[in-house]
Amino acid sequence: MNQMTGPVFTSKQAAHYCGIATQTLYNLISQGQGPKHYKYGKRNAFYAADLDEWNQACLRLATP
Repeated sequence: MNQMTGPVFTSKQAAHYCGIATQTLYNLISQGQGPKHYKYGKRNAFYAADLDEWNQACLRLATP
């Protein structure tokens, strides 16, 4: 779905954007459960569209 346009986030910025700790993001990625990411040298790179898509998939309707 991502067109690979827009700003590129670092892991720290992506974690902040998603409202989670940076270490949690690293853990999720290592478990294969994190958002889509790309490698930029040794660093991870994230697009907002991918983070939004991942956040949407993680949300579930609250039940009373």
